[in-house]
Amino acid sequence: MAKIKTFCKWSGKDILKNMDLLSKLTSKPEYACRKCARVSNTKKSLCKPVALSTKAYSI
Repeated sequence: MAKIKTFCKWSGKDILKNMDLLSKLTSKPEYACRKCARVSNTKKSLCKPVALSTKAYSI
């Protein structure tokens, strides 16, 4: 089984080619990357994942 490429390493072609997968991985995100701020519902697609809090923070 091939290793999942992290979103940071996806090229524009990867994004266009894998829109269905991208949609699945970013729906209802549970993690954010602390390097690039991308979000996902799985840790494997992010290079430096941190869990998103369910608390709302004011800015």
